[in-house]
Amino acid sequence: MQKSAFRLWIDLLILVLMLFGWIAMLSVGFRDAGFSGASRFNPLRYGFYIFGIAALTLVFVSPKRALNERIFMGIIIFALFSLCQPFTLALYRCGFQTLLVGTLAFIIISHMKIPA
Repeated sequence: MQKSAFRLWIDLLILVLMLFGWIAMLSVGFRDAGFSGASRFNPLRYGFYIFGIAALTLVFVSPKRALNERIFMGIIIFALFSLCQPFTLALYRCGFQTLLVGTLAFIIISHMKIPA
């Protein structure tokens, strides 16, 4: 397998991991806020951490700066929509975390110097 094909697969894997983390954040928003002993160790509760770590990994691993900037701008726009929409409370609950991760990743990627 070529090096560029390997990097493409790694980028896609990280994007899928980011999507899983965001869906995990969203699914927790649909549940009740009550805590029970069984839900304490639910892996879906770690969606924010999965989403954040995957986003920051994409920033440092992927050499495609323009594509990453567009991805994180899209995440920021979607997070702002999630915070301002009147349809569902679950999107509102995970909107701030999405905005936080997208903004942090965009700031880091826009200040990095990528060699030519």
